[in-house]
Amino acid sequence: MQKVVLDEIIKAEKAAEDIIQQAREKAAEIIAAAEAEYNQTMVLAKEESQKKVLDSVTSAKQKAENKLADAVKEAEDENLVFLEKSYEKSEEIADSIVEMLVKPEYEKE
Repeated sequence: MQKVVLDEIIKAEKAAEDIIQQAREKAAEIIAAAEAEYNQTMVLAKEESQKKVLDSVTSAKQKAENKLADAVKEAEDENLVFLEKSYEKSEEIADSIVEMLVKPEYEKE
């Protein structure tokens, strides 16, 4: 009878060891799956972050190019207005210079 009890205890211990081993294996599987999911999540987050940065840079570059084009256009418009306003006066000055250079001294006023 002691042998039967001893055999039962040994069987119970063996069963407990098997259960513990299965639990360890299952825990290792769960940990491996969690690590794989974590790594995949990190890769996706990194890719999304890089895309957002690239989009921001592209947008900022486009805005800067638009502002530059606007500034150039504004400067050209201001230059045209200046030239239109000063054309008549510039023409008078040019005529006076030409007259001074071409007209003999005795004909000058």
